[in-house]
Amino acid sequence: MNKLKLFLTVLSILIAVTPITVQIIIHRDNIVGLILPPTIADILTSNTDDLTNADSFDFGGSSIPLPMLVGTPILYPNNTVHLTYTFTNPLDGRITITSMDAKIVCTEHRFILGDVYIEPATLEPNQTLELNVTCILSPKAIEHISTQHQGQDSINAEFENFSVGLTDITITMDHRKLGPIQIPQTTLILNNLSK
Repeated sequence: MNKLKLFLTVLSILIAVTPITVQIIIHRDNIVGLILPPTIADILTSNTDDLTNADSFDFGGSSIPLPMLVGTPILYPNNTVHLTYTFTNPLDGRITITSMDAKIVCTEHRFILGDVYIEPATLEPNQTLELNVTCILSPKAIEHISTQHQGQDSINAEFENFSVGLTDITITMDHRKLGPIQIPQTTLILNNLSK
């Protein structure tokens, strides 16, 4: 009875371990491919630095356009910058943009100006939607703009640690160029008076 029990135990272990071992040996050069679908693995292993100035990214062989900035960002008296992006869902399925997080940075001085947020939105296939993004600037950012960019009518900025959550996927980039943010002089005067 003990020999039969031992034989069945060893057989059960072999039945469970052998297929896993064979798959690991077959995929020894690509263990990530064993666990993740190729599309997701491509995103995770792609070089996101290539997206700094890109208008689209490769998603499983399909080129998906990144959201495009509409208009020029302007610094408002309440220390916010509102950005509007248009995005068209090129996929056959629904996309839900769950989050967008980043730091907004002065390109010239590498000074962190504030944080970026977006309200979640859902796009049906081929639907185009305007996405409203809010950048909340810190009091130190307003001081930086007032002193380091005094007399300028704009400041060049970029996103740092940029992350967009799409349904079950997150796209991250170290840097993403934003371009100039207009600085109305009345805004700086109002911000300085409120100190």
